[in-house]
Amino acid sequence: MDEHELRSRMAIEAAGMAVWDATVVNGDVMAGVVHWPAPGAAMVGLAAREADQPFAQFLALVHEDDRDALLRAMRDAVDAAGHYHVGYRVRLAGGQVRSLRADATVLRDAQGRPHRTLGLIRDITDLVEQERLASERECMAGVTLDCIGDGVIATDQHGAARYLNRAAEQLTGWTRQRAVGRDVGEVLPLIDEVGGLPLEHAVYKCLLKREAVGLSAHAMMVTRDGRRVAVEDTAAPIRLANGDMLGAVVVFRDVTHQRALSSQLSWHATHDVLTGLCNRREFEAHVAHALHASKQDDHTHALLYIDLDRFKLVNDTAGHAAGDALLQILANLLQGKMRESDVLARLGGDELGALLGYCQLDQARLIAEEIRQLIKGFRFVWDEHSFEIGASIGMVEISADSKSVSDLLVAADEACYLAKDQGRNRIHVYSESDAVLARRHSEMMWVPRLNDAIQHDRFALYAMPIAGLQGNRLVHEEILLRLKDAAGDVIRPDRFIPAAERYHMMPLLDRWVIRAVCRHIAARERGPAREPGAAGPPAGGARPMFSVNLSGPSMNDDKLHQFIIDQFVDHSVDPAQLCFEITETAAIRNLPKAQDLMARLKLLGCRFSLDDFGSGLSSFGYLRSLPVDFLKIDGSFIRGIAANPVHRAMVEAIHKVGRVIGIQTIAEFVEDAATLDVVNNIGIDYAQGYAVGRERALHA
Repeated sequence: MDEHELRSRMAIEAAGMAVWDATVVNGDVMAGVVHWPAPGAAMVGLAAREADQPFAQFLALVHEDDRDALLRAMRDAVDAAGHYHVGYRVRLAGGQVRSLRADATVLRDAQGRPHRTLGLIRDITDLVEQERLASERECMAGVTLDCIGDGVIATDQHGAARYLNRAAEQLTGWTRQRAVGRDVGEVLPLIDEVGGLPLEHAVYKCLLKREAVGLSAHAMMVTRDGRRVAVEDTAAPIRLANGDMLGAVVVFRDVTHQRALSSQLSWHATHDVLTGLCNRREFEAHVAHALHASKQDDHTHALLYIDLDRFKLVNDTAGHAAGDALLQILANLLQGKMRESDVLARLGGDELGALLGYCQLDQARLIAEEIRQLIKGFRFVWDEHSFEIGASIGMVEISADSKSVSDLLVAADEACYLAKDQGRNRIHVYSESDAVLARRHSEMMWVPRLNDAIQHDRFALYAMPIAGLQGNRLVHEEILLRLKDAAGDVIRPDRFIPAAERYHMMPLLDRWVIRAVCRHIAARERGPAREPGAAGPPAGGARPMFSVNLSGPSMNDDKLHQFIIDQFVDHSVDPAQLCFEITETAAIRNLPKAQDLMARLKLLGCRFSLDDFGSGLSSFGYLRSLPVDFLKIDGSFIRGIAANPVHRAMVEAIHKVGRVIGIQTIAEFVEDAATLDVVNNIGIDYAQGYAVGRERALHA
């Protein structure tokens, strides 16, 4: 072997190959012999030394599935006196399978007849396994991407689509075959949902910046059939291990439902659900803007405070459903009287506000008069009842001299109060002296009357049933306070409670109620008589429970605890018959005092109910720190729940949290059968409202 041949063999062996040398006899491969160098013999499972092997014996080592293909390739090459390149497997003695590849040329003798094939053979087992694993990984990745709900589009470095998963096909309307090679801007066109203008594609930004980028929060995709779908997406670069960027991948999802729900929640945050008008918070923002404009450009605006006369008569006579319908109708009627620059809002139960932008006081008077006459002339019919509604309107000018939003609202409220006090169904324009007159009138009117009622027991107790659902059999009633005037007429608390709160008389009223309830329980225990409409005790003779409202100032009264104990002792009352009801807002404002009072009274056996739950912004955060037994879900969520999926979801969430913590739930303002069905289906434990029982006078 000369030096040149030696060097060639060393190079072949260093490359992991061996010489493939097979003779051809009379053009027949099968009749020939394979000459193996030592490395080649080892590749097919023979001893690692030079050897000659009949081709038929070699073919027997070839995997049965590859024999025909190998033989056919070699014969075709011999017939054509050309080349062949073929891969095949051999099965070794121990059962192991190796993959080989042969690349050879057919050589001719002096007469031009094929007499041998000569080439190279190499073991490609590892390469085949790597390709198999890569193919398996690619298949697994494709299956995984097809299983996820988000759309995925991979592009090359120029933004042309290379791959779409199944979700991307469904969302865009493009099949994978049609989309590949097309610009991603054609497959996934994006526009702004507000103006409909095209948006710069996230993929282009990603390829330009060579980093991950997100999409506009107002992006919409236009599908192949022209539909517009709200989407969120993110594009990220596809890189090799060395950092070279091959393209980008964009992941996107259909957020039409989420965006619609977000828009609905945003609307709910600024509007009154019942009437569709602006709510108080949004109205105050508009007033603040008008005040700022007045101070900047010296323009004049007008603020109206509208209180509906005799509205409570509708509620008391025909129920809250009738009152709600009346508010909806009036809201639509009044909205028609508003100019484009005006804002109409619902400020409270039967209180409306109107902001008349860029409006002089004389013109505002004319608009207010049109509103008053419209309401006065409207006749509301409900079932067999017919009602005439009036409006007392307070008006205040917004000018550069106005002080603050709160001052303006207070002034309009006080002007409205004077309009009512002067005979109702009229307009009163605020002047500086009105505030003094209103406060003095209030002091003269209510403070002596409340003191006299406390001293001479001129208050009366009413009871509103709280009906058990889900098999709850506890007899439970809420105590309501009323005032009887000299003529014997019953005055509802919304008339005198604001004055009692303003002049710090609520602790006195709360003590009167606690003493009167204990007195009633004692009388009830002594005699068999029961008031008409009162629920009897459940099986087993369990005593009824009465809910008594406690104000925020009472929770700060350090002597209230002892007063309550004294009433239990004086009247021989079981503390378990009292449930003290506190509002969420009052509890949070007086949290340390509330926690202390509640803990001490619960040791006696009293129970607690958290009223108006859900109206505060921190409801769930404070819930664990208050040892309450019942949650009264805020009535604004219950009214209309049968037709409002957002409110239903909120009520379900509150109930679930209560269930986890071990607190029973009460739905208030359950006014009709449809609402009762919904709260019952949700699993609420108790219901309160006209659908389960009306209030009744409670006699000692």
